[in-house]
Amino acid sequence: MKPWFYTSLLINVLGICLALFAVQRLGGWKYTWLKLQRQTAGLYHHRLEHFERLDEQPGAIIFLGDSQTEQAEWHELFGDKPPVLNRGISGDYVQGVLDRLPEVLRHKPSKIILLIGVNDLIFGSRVEDIEAVYSKIVAQIRTQSSQTELYLLSLLPVNNDQRKSGTNNTRISALNNRIAGISRTYALPFVDIATTLKDAEGNLAERFSEDGLHLNGLGYQVWKNEIQKYVEQGE
Repeated sequence: MKPWFYTSLLINVLGICLALFAVQRLGGWKYTWLKLQRQTAGLYHHRLEHFERLDEQPGAIIFLGDSQTEQAEWHELFGDKPPVLNRGISGDYVQGVLDRLPEVLRHKPSKIILLIGVNDLIFGSRVEDIEAVYSKIVAQIRTQSSQTELYLLSLLPVNNDQRKSGTNNTRISALNNRIAGISRTYALPFVDIATTLKDAEGNLAERFSEDGLHLNGLGYQVWKNEIQKYVEQGE
């Protein structure tokens, strides 16, 4: 047989081995399949089921979003008067937030701080499609909980030099522009938390993140400072 055949065979075998290793690192075939289907195994459903069994907290301030929201201890940053609830779930996206709004709105929250959309970009969704579902989230909150003060937060920038995130700041800026447009349509505050977290090149500054996507403690302190006046307004 020709040498190129053996070279091709070796490359294919190495590729299969690398693919098997990657699948194993992701948690096995079932978990990988669920991820590809835009579902999150285990943690997502456990966390949602946990939320649904907790007592109602009328008038709570709710932080709603994905892992960027989930990883902060909001009740320690802002206190518990009124109650502060963390409704961030790792891996969530706009449709996931829309689907779980009944659990959020049962609390008749005084305020909702919404940050969602980066996972949709990572999965390759079109900005206009994300915008359409995001608009449904806002419309449902305004219709079903009209007394709730809703704050729309800009998506955070990423830093792909630290670690590849699966998206880029051009797409993030495009979605932020759409979210700002939604805020104008509904006369809601659009809170730009992105600018103060950027470096000179427009990336998420390394001092605020360990992986170029999620914030560290210093980053969350910046986030807190940017929204503090909205959270504490009217208390």
